[in-house]
Amino acid sequence: MQPSTSVSPTPEPGGYRVGDLLLDIGRQQVTREGAELPLSQLSFGLLLALVRAAPNVMTFDQLMERVWPGLVVSQETVSQRVKLVRDALGDDSQAPRYIGGVRGRGYRMVARVSPVVAVPDLPPPEMPPTSAPETNGPAREDPHGPVATTPAEPASPPTPAASLTAPPPPVAGSKRFISGKPLTAIVTGVVIVVLAVSASILTRYLGASHEQPMVIQSRRSVLVQQPKTIAVLPLVDLSPSGGNDYIGDGLAQELSGRLARIPGLRVASQTSAFAYKGSHADVRTIGKALGVGNILEGSVRREGDHVRVTAELIDTASGYHVWSQSYDRNWQDLLVIQDDLSRSIISTLQVVLSSDLAQRVGQPPTAQIAAFDLYLSGIAKLRQSTSADQLDTAEQMFHDALAIDPEFAPAYSGLCERYTTGYERTRDAALAEKAEDACKQALKLDSSLREVEMGLAHLYLVTGRGAQATEVLHKVISKDPTDADAYIGLGDAYEGQQRSADAEIAYNRAVEAEPTYGAAHTALATFLFNHGRAAEAIPHCKRVTEMAPASATAFNNLGAAEIMNGDFQAAASAFEQSIKLAPTRSAYSNSASVAYYLGRFGEAVQRFRKAAELAPEDHRVWGNLADALYQIEASRTEAQQQYRHAAQLAERRVGVNPKDASTWMQLAYYYSRLEDTARSAPCKARALAIGANDVFVQYYGALLALQERNVATALDFLHRAIVLGYPVQMVRADPQFSKLLQDERFQHLLAASHAQ
Repeated sequence: MQPSTSVSPTPEPGGYRVGDLLLDIGRQQVTREGAELPLSQLSFGLLLALVRAAPNVMTFDQLMERVWPGLVVSQETVSQRVKLVRDALGDDSQAPRYIGGVRGRGYRMVARVSPVVAVPDLPPPEMPPTSAPETNGPAREDPHGPVATTPAEPASPPTPAASLTAPPPPVAGSKRFISGKPLTAIVTGVVIVVLAVSASILTRYLGASHEQPMVIQSRRSVLVQQPKTIAVLPLVDLSPSGGNDYIGDGLAQELSGRLARIPGLRVASQTSAFAYKGSHADVRTIGKALGVGNILEGSVRREGDHVRVTAELIDTASGYHVWSQSYDRNWQDLLVIQDDLSRSIISTLQVVLSSDLAQRVGQPPTAQIAAFDLYLSGIAKLRQSTSADQLDTAEQMFHDALAIDPEFAPAYSGLCERYTTGYERTRDAALAEKAEDACKQALKLDSSLREVEMGLAHLYLVTGRGAQATEVLHKVISKDPTDADAYIGLGDAYEGQQRSADAEIAYNRAVEAEPTYGAAHTALATFLFNHGRAAEAIPHCKRVTEMAPASATAFNNLGAAEIMNGDFQAAASAFEQSIKLAPTRSAYSNSASVAYYLGRFGEAVQRFRKAAELAPEDHRVWGNLADALYQIEASRTEAQQQYRHAAQLAERRVGVNPKDASTWMQLAYYYSRLEDTARSAPCKARALAIGANDVFVQYYGALLALQERNVATALDFLHRAIVLGYPVQMVRADPQFSKLLQDERFQHLLAASHAQ
């Protein structure tokens, strides 16, 4: 017998020299003379395939198999991708320096290729320095001007802002969660509402901490390839006997969650998508409102053990039906239908998966249809209501599903959501512990559940564990560094930790990642707005109204920025359009604030009353109503009643969130109007202790000092408010400062601020 010989395998090189290019496999980076040439992950994969095969020709079939494994794509798709790579490299198809075409067969690398065992590190790019951190969180409210709020996180000691570095190369891996609640930015008069931005119910509420610096690119970086975008609408129940809404809703949510785990594919939040359930709106309108290029809609029809699912994928720009399919199967095949839908959408949108992720997408979450049915019923219960009874019913359904299949990860995901929702309602620490256990078990069974990672980050945030929240979020970004929603969440996280410079870069990064994504512009506008930079926020707000002309929220946000910028007529126009599109509490409150500043107090009272009818538990609306009534001499008795009611509601709010400095100061203001010094003084002290650099804490401090007839102190507070960003135009228009108009110090303060 001939002895066998062992040969050591040739080690995989760290990269390749390709002509004048350096291709770094580890970083998935291409540079020329030290300058990076931006390539998407898919383009890099195609280039690497050609380099590895050089100088041989790679046929179309070989490229499809290597770059688009498991997917069905056309030769045209390959050719278009080659064109993108050539454009990025500055190559010419007529006189190629790198990629040559072989007519009818494929492509080959014509440049000289040599392996590089170790690619040298490049010097880090210069980054703009970050400023020192703020000492308090984002401002929450102003008396009659807008400010955005973010979910509260227990205060932590201020930390030095970290310098930012360029991100690592993309790796396979994501988008504002299972997401039910848009961030709502509300002020005591004007409200700016942040759009919902994510793909399932827990993703948008992320916090920050003081651990490692954020990994992020400079705001000047530009991405070559925009991500694919899709919204999955609830499937309409066409069953003869009805009662199967939960199947259509559940399939839509489960499919959204599955697609949201795929890098390069952004999925609209189910909360936003489900708002169109039963709607007859045109897909173009829905696409603009949700900021997506594709919509999946369809129906489900169940008769006994037979089920028919029909689905259509529609291009929202043209209204063209890109793909459609009907499935007539046995009820037991429902899981197979879901897998087929996922694969068809991914293939049609030409999204490339890593081999590991492709395998995961193709795997059903459970082989037990009974467990899947219980899971669908459970998430339908969560979506219908968050009452205690509904939460308990959903919880039991998830437990029943796990009794059938103990390794059914989505059922643990459902429990994670149920317990988190319960914790936010009751602040029961036992529910937070259960939620964390359920989230971790879901991720242990299936680490690709991005919505669970985001949910876990949210849980850590609301329970005061910012370090863990940010650690989870960094993992999400590492899987897809082009994920706009992850950067929005990261901006929220840094803002919650008073790392404003880092937060601003993160929000800008979200806009760079998706320039046509309304939620990214809204998040950046809200940040600018919160920091007294309303003039800078206005272009972003206008951009959102252009992208979503049917969005009442977009016009409301624009009006909020305009009023903070002192342009009351422009604000009035925006608010009227918002009311025309949807008569909401915020639109009425904001419109009332414009009337208040213009001295039309009767009109302001009427509109604040409408706002209060729509938001009876919001102390800010009642406080605004009281302010307007107070300006009418004959209505001051009623004003006292409304201040008392506003105080009662504010007491509840600080009971839930004792770190809310602006609400503490507003509460002090309400009590001062009621001449209750014993209660006003400690509230004021509490506000100053936890939020001395909050612009609206300073504003209300000025009002309190005026109430106490201490003009000098009032001017000190007002000066600090203006320094922190409170608009001088609004100070001039505010009737509560009218008694100071002849005061020389007040005039000097306004003149000096205007000169700056």
